[in-house]
Amino acid sequence: MKKLFFILSFLLCQCSFAQKTLPILKSNAKTIKIREGKSEIHEQHPIAKANPDVYVPKPFTKTQEITYISDIDSITFKVEMNKIVDFLIVQNGKDTIKTQINTNRNQVISYPKYAYTKNKSAKHDTIPFSIGEDSRIYLKGSINNSDTLTFLFDTGASGMVISTPLIDKKVKVKLDGSFLNVGSDGVERVPTSSQNKLTINGLTWNQVPLLAIDFGDSPFDAVLGWVAFQNKVLKINYETKKMIVYDSLPPISGDFRKVDFRLIDGIPYIKCKMIVNNTEYEEWFDFDSGSDGSLSISKEYFTKHNLAGKLNKLGESGWIGTADINIVTDVLLLRRLKIADFELYNIQLSVPQKDPDTPDRLGNIGNLILKRFTTIIDFRNNCMYLNPNNLMYSRMD
Repeated sequence: MKKLFFILSFLLCQCSFAQKTLPILKSNAKTIKIREGKSEIHEQHPIAKANPDVYVPKPFTKTQEITYISDIDSITFKVEMNKIVDFLIVQNGKDTIKTQINTNRNQVISYPKYAYTKNKSAKHDTIPFSIGEDSRIYLKGSINNSDTLTFLFDTGASGMVISTPLIDKKVKVKLDGSFLNVGSDGVERVPTSSQNKLTINGLTWNQVPLLAIDFGDSPFDAVLGWVAFQNKVLKINYETKKMIVYDSLPPISGDFRKVDFRLIDGIPYIKCKMIVNNTEYEEWFDFDSGSDGSLSISKEYFTKHNLAGKLNKLGESGWIGTADINIVTDVLLLRRLKIADFELYNIQLSVPQKDPDTPDRLGNIGNLILKRFTTIIDFRNNCMYLNPNNLMYSRMD
């Protein structure tokens, strides 16, 4: 089964607001309503210090009307894809907020500096974890000095998330914005919080931005994305149940195999080979420790490579992502999968009966497979080192 998979894109919008006259929206309230098209309305909390405050609408074809509605005024723009619209919001007749509608889907992705500080001196930092019944990685920590929370460590997430029902009940979080979250099942505008303190096993991250998403009855309170360890080297050892964070690459034994990865929409992907009837199908797969599944590919890829009828069907399953859309998948038997020069056998391969409305059409490799390797991820040089552990040939269910 597939779980949440989101991309938190912090867009670099270096735009010139000077030397030109811009449209103005007047407001006496802190909250602005935004209408996409004729009916869909979201709320936005403009943030002056964002410079500019950026709104990214859902993908559309040709043109779309975007309307900003305040308590005393409104303004409508007819926008095109891959364009930028700049304007100003003037609050209470004095505070001017530089504002932007950005439909550029090819915008470069960057991230805030998720640098942590240590509470004690050490050559490297160690974070203990547990492996849930769903095969995923769970950590203990807190947000804004809260009581202990359970974190899902998710390499398939480029940001950090808190479960919405916890806010103001178990965790104090100030929601001061919103963002278009792109999930594996669709897109959804979600609330955001710009300044938070994260603490995990003696490590502290300050000024951390968070998304707020309702996880329902999931066994975790928050999600810790890979960006918490950007510019670091991270070793995940499922035998000792410890993650070790290094400033530079440690000595690596010859048992490890090097695998290059690339960031696609802010998520690490590695190449894997599916072997069907002695034919190799190589593709980029999302390296997703936050997934409780094994392997999945899109319906588009499945059809394009004429795989129908070549794999035995085991059954059907379903999952719901962050956009709360139910996705039904066919579960097929993949006899062989190759990662670097390691082979795994009898893999459950999931293929959606209909692809969700997301831009990703590549594959996903979940923690049911990833847990079988001791992994060293060098986020500085975009490469990984894999070595099979004692779970390598354990059951795949």
